[in-house]
Amino acid sequence: MTVAATETLQTGDTQEVVTTFASYGSTWAIYIALVILMVAIIWYAIRKWHFVVKWFITSVILAGALTPGHPVDYAETYSPLVLNSVVLLFDGDSAGFLAGVKTIIWVFLTIFVVGLGAWFGFKFWRKKQAQNGNKPADQNATAKSSEKKMATPVEPTLGDDSSDKTDKA
Repeated sequence: MTVAATETLQTGDTQEVVTTFASYGSTWAIYIALVILMVAIIWYAIRKWHFVVKWFITSVILAGALTPGHPVDYAETYSPLVLNSVVLLFDGDSAGFLAGVKTIIWVFLTIFVVGLGAWFGFKFWRKKQAQNGNKPADQNATAKSSEKKMATPVEPTLGDDSSDKTDKA
C-alpha cells in the first residue's frame, strides 16, 4: 500500500505504511552498497594486518549489518536484524533479543569459517603449484624481473679528462 504524503490515514492503516514503502528495494540496495563501502574503507585502513584479523573484523561487520530479520511478526518486509534486536531489548523482550543475537552469531561463524577455508585453500593451492614447478603468474613476473642482468651504472666524475684522451688514441 503506497500512500501519498498529503493523504490522511486511518489508525488501522498506519502499521502497513510503516512496514512497507515504495522505495524498499532501492533502500536495501543503497544500504548494502554503503556497508560494502564501509568494509572496503576499514579493510584499506588495516591492510597491513594479518588476514585472519582483517577477516574477523569484516565478518563481524557483514554479519551484524547484513543479516535480515522481520521488524515485527506480521511484517512482510525485512530490516537489519541487529536493529530489530536492539529495539526488542529496549522494549524489554530479552528472549527476542537473545534469539536475534544467536542468529547473528551463527551467520558470523558461517562467514568467518567459509572465508578462512577459502584463504587456506588458496594458500595450499599456491604452495602446491610452487612445489610442482608451476609458479602462478604473479610469481613468474617477479622471477623474470629478478633474473634479468642489468648493466652496472657508472657515475661520471668531474674533471676526469683521462677517458677523453684514451678514447682519442
